[in-house]
Amino acid sequence: MTNLIFDLNNMAYRSLFIVGGYGKKQFTFDSQSEIDQLMRKLATDMAYLIRLINPARIIFAVDDKSWRKTIDIEENEGYKGNRTKSSIVNWENVFNALNEFSELMKTNGMIVTKIKNAEADDVVALWAYELQFNQNQHVIIVSGDEDLRQLVRFYPYDSPNKKLAFCTVFNPFMQGKNASRKLFVPNHFEEWMNAASTVDFLNMKGSIDVDKQDFEKIITSERTKMEYVNGRMIALRKMFCGDDGDNIPSIFTWVVKDKKGKDKTVRLTNSKFQKIYEMLLLSPTELMDYIDISERSDKVLKAIIKVCKHTPIFDIEDRIIRQTKLVVLSPSVFPKEIIDTFEELKVEQILRPKVNYASLNMHNLLEGTRYVYEKKIKNEASIFKEIDRIKGTPLF
Repeated sequence: MTNLIFDLNNMAYRSLFIVGGYGKKQFTFDSQSEIDQLMRKLATDMAYLIRLINPARIIFAVDDKSWRKTIDIEENEGYKGNRTKSSIVNWENVFNALNEFSELMKTNGMIVTKIKNAEADDVVALWAYELQFNQNQHVIIVSGDEDLRQLVRFYPYDSPNKKLAFCTVFNPFMQGKNASRKLFVPNHFEEWMNAASTVDFLNMKGSIDVDKQDFEKIITSERTKMEYVNGRMIALRKMFCGDDGDNIPSIFTWVVKDKKGKDKTVRLTNSKFQKIYEMLLLSPTELMDYIDISERSDKVLKAIIKVCKHTPIFDIEDRIIRQTKLVVLSPSVFPKEIIDTFEELKVEQILRPKVNYASLNMHNLLEGTRYVYEKKIKNEASIFKEIDRIKGTPLF
């Protein structure tokens, strides 16, 4: 079973950027006409991707204000404190449109999840863990956000008798003349894709692997490349090196004198991180994650001093905890109230009836709204099908 999870806010900002004319037209989204264009663009993009993959379940993860903004960062103004919204955009209209789009997706039988103080990335991570580890199902995350690549993995890691479940990230956005879409996958993915399915000769189960077909549709789609990534390393690298986009400093910065004798702030680089990482390994084949880092804080401090040739004055355990909270997308890191809320809502959401999305398009996603004209219903049978579709129950 394959689940499709949309990072709705990431998709929405991409659509807003494109509809706004790449900064040329400078849409303000004050007018209903501009909002209509944004809604139709969103619906067109979503419908295309849903038809391409035809998953068993569709989930939209929605942003709320972030709990990470309460974390004190002494080096700067705080998590994402460097971001400013365009002053010419009517953000109230845009957010109202996104709320309306979310409600329309619910009406069409899809799952929409928003949790107080949780970012869309957090919601994506919660669903990915639930579906992959607890339900043993595949996950395809649709987003252009590179941070979500840390969720790419396969499970179980050491049980040959249990079905492999993969979590992948699909970036459908192409920028530039020779750009391509990317499907980020973990180790063993291609081996699994190429392995022959086991056939049950009594009922022919396994003769057609629907899950593999879902992934195959992405891989064979126009200008799509498959790329292997190590989710653990992506998270660790950001923990140590930071992320300017999110205003997250590296785990250690220090001051040196430049050629003119002025103070210059230096951060821990990728090359230095690689040296530190190698010094922390207990064996050449070990695969460390953030838990291993927290359990080896003394070794981390010694490695930093040796590689950077400077001694931090902060408490290394506190700094590791801070970086973990700012960077790592894992339920074990999230605040308890976010976990509790998700545990309550997932029960109802995961049991929602699944809908056939094979013929989905922009018009039937937005049908019955001011964004498209109402389709004429020709007969009684089509009336009942339309009622079922609007309720989100199966059509057949």
